[in-house]
Amino acid sequence: MKESRIVVYTLLGAILAFLAIFLFTRDIEIPKNQAMPWQSYINSQQQTVVFSLTMGESRLIDAARQFGTEIKASLFEDEGVEPELEVYFSSTKVGGISARIILNLLLDDQAIEDLSRNIDVSMLMPSGVKNTTFTSAGEVSMSRLKIKSLTFIPGANLEEGVIENLFGKPDRVELAPEGISYWYYSEKGLRIIVDSEQKEILEFYNQ
Repeated sequence: MKESRIVVYTLLGAILAFLAIFLFTRDIEIPKNQAMPWQSYINSQQQTVVFSLTMGESRLIDAARQFGTEIKASLFEDEGVEPELEVYFSSTKVGGISARIILNLLLDDQAIEDLSRNIDVSMLMPSGVKNTTFTSAGEVSMSRLKIKSLTFIPGANLEEGVIENLFGKPDRVELAPEGISYWYYSEKGLRIIVDSEQKEILEFYNQ
């Protein structure tokens, strides 16, 4: 009896996994005014547009209207490298697809000054990179900052065939060690990190 329940649960798990992949491969009915990741494009100013957000022009507050206001922001500083301010939306849905979204924001002198007055915790990571988080006031001060790039991590793994079905064939593919490859779509302002072991990562940026 116990063995039969295990078989049933195994079959149920397989069916659910199939349905998850099916949701990515079927013709999804897109909600009104809801952009999807495979619909990104380069506008007439040579800027990447995804989810109705224009890289280098739209601001954090514009993204918050779509993805929610529950964010986690970190400033990463390393010697000899430009500091990177990342804003992390841990759980959101785009057209019914669960995903994590990370925004890289453009920093200016005023932003750095505002952030320096609203530090919560600053710590040195084992890699030598300094990681700083901020108070609520500091996070509010980021709302006017423009989006440099957007990273989209879908909740489900995307097989290579699924990626081609949704995004088309890449302009070029760069192979890397340990089962990782980089797929480039120049007309979409997109690079997809395809990983045989981990979830795929979609990076949208101005080229």
